[in-house]
Amino acid sequence: MITAFLDKLDKKQRYFVAFGAAFVLLALIFEFAIVPYRDSKEKIKKSIASSTKTLEEMIHLDAQFAVQEAEIAGIKTALASRSADFTLFAWLEKKAAQADIKRCIKQMKSVRGTHSGFFEETIVDMKLEKITLKQLTDFLYYVESPAEMIRIKKITVDKMKESPEYLSAGLLIASFMPASSPAGGQ
Repeated sequence: MITAFLDKLDKKQRYFVAFGAAFVLLALIFEFAIVPYRDSKEKIKKSIASSTKTLEEMIHLDAQFAVQEAEIAGIKTALASRSADFTLFAWLEKKAAQADIKRCIKQMKSVRGTHSGFFEETIVDMKLEKITLKQLTDFLYYVESPAEMIRIKKITVDKMKESPEYLSAGLLIASFMPASSPAGGQ
């Protein structure tokens, strides 16, 4: 059938049909082979870029996780070295006696701290009055103890209006304790 059709055509028409068939064949090859190849190549490049970015984020998160794990291990070590009857109140009273400011304590009260899976933060709100700058700095020196996981979260210091040579101070002092019941059943 095709040969009969081609036999009816003269030489110029045969070239035209051959050129048309070649053009259609090239267009089909381009449409169904080259374009999908190029598109898939672009998709792969984008996928590689996205995966590389995700991998970099994962590496960064892994480094942060390692730092957090080291901090948790440090906290566990510090907590394990404490005596079983350790309380932040008793620690602060001992350090206040050491700094000779027990008489300057106006108030000490417990404040709710944060809880995590393994630890809970204990916070004491402490108010001091009629204290000198030297007494305050001595007390701060004695209280803050990275080895015991005790830190000062917040401090406010004001001059007393009645006696300008004295200060009044408000401190939020925090520490960690083992959690009563770990979250997640662990």
